[in-house]
Amino acid sequence: MIINHRAEALRLAEESHSVVRPNDEGHCEADRLLAEAHVHAALARDEEQAARHADMRDALRLLRGREYDIRKVVSTHIAKALASREPNRWKAGRSLAQALDEADCNLDDAIDARLSEDGWDPRSAWKSVSSAVPADDPWAVKPDITADIPEPVLRVIAGHLAEALLDSRDTELQKWARGIAYELKREGADLTEAIKTRITDLTLGTDPSEPPF
Repeated sequence: MIINHRAEALRLAEESHSVVRPNDEGHCEADRLLAEAHVHAALARDEEQAARHADMRDALRLLRGREYDIRKVVSTHIAKALASREPNRWKAGRSLAQALDEADCNLDDAIDARLSEDGWDPRSAWKSVSSAVPADDPWAVKPDITADIPEPVLRVIAGHLAEALLDSRDTELQKWARGIAYELKREGADLTEAIKTRITDLTLGTDPSEPPF
């Protein structure tokens, strides 16, 4: 049976007022009723506090769920904008990421995770789109077009160059691979990090500390 402790406390308190106290001022029925009223009042207060805590917990859980969904949607949007390599969309995505960072809502880790899931090297995706660099400025720094190379193509080229550089039996092949890498770098396609990564994988194997997903 569910007891309404608040109502019971009020009832007992009112009932105690109607009890006539004895002349000796000793303990009487009124004192017992008031004591019971205090007990019910305390229980009512505990129930209300528990209910408030439950409401706050539910509200917090709801807000956290909404925040997670929003972060996922926004980080995915920015990641796709960076990976699109379309200049205006890339700029908009990067600007949004910077604005969120300035608002103490950094999403870089979530964006990088999404880029990695889609097969991108996050470092490449954040690099400026070559077509966004003014082509008519003779003093402009040569644009970095590394990020414009599709990730699968980058992995294949870096893989073959790494294997050639590791082939100690053929110095001409090593020289050729080194020349190709430097020529690409001069043209704005720096495959150095991708080649280093592939060489590490070939010589040391996959890093056991990295999660298998």
